[in-house]
Amino acid sequence: SKTDNLVLRIVRMNNYPLILEQQQTSKLHILNEPFVSATPNFVVKKRTISMVISEDKSLQNVSKRNEYGEMQIAGEILACSDENDRRTRKIFDQVLFAVRFISTYVTFYKAEIPGGYWKELVTGLPKKYSVSIKRWPGENDELSGLDLADPEGRMAVLTALTKIRRFLLK
Repeated sequence: SKTDNLVLRIVRMNNYPLILEQQQTSKLHILNEPFVSATPNFVVKKRTISMVISEDKSLQNVSKRNEYGEMQIAGEILACSDENDRRTRKIFDQVLFAVRFISTYVTFYKAEIPGGYWKELVTGLPKKYSVSIKRWPGENDELSGLDLADPEGRMAVLTALTKIRRFLLK
């Protein structure tokens, strides 16, 4: 949406060396076969690092029944991480960020994915390694998240995006 684009441009997620791509399809491979495809609305890339940005204009599309879209976010994060490994032809520990916009509400996610997770996934479901995904703010319902319509929420979103940008530019 125009709001998402404006917010991302304000914090300069689309300026070199970062690249802002729209509707970039990524695939999650299990046993070396594509298993899940994900097409987040935006992906911010810097060489081997990517950040997923997903948006849904309507609160009607999220509910407790679909876990407020969090399985979709997890799939997009994993597929994006898998693409990072495949693009670089190296398996490495990754920290990925995701941002979800639902109506005016924004939620942030930070995923830590050990390289060993991908090595195990080649032979089946991982037994030793796991993925950690943290959500901020911590609540999970249709009205949780930072509200862009609220000045304090808007400031918190811009501050968080600026911090993520700094991390990506390290």
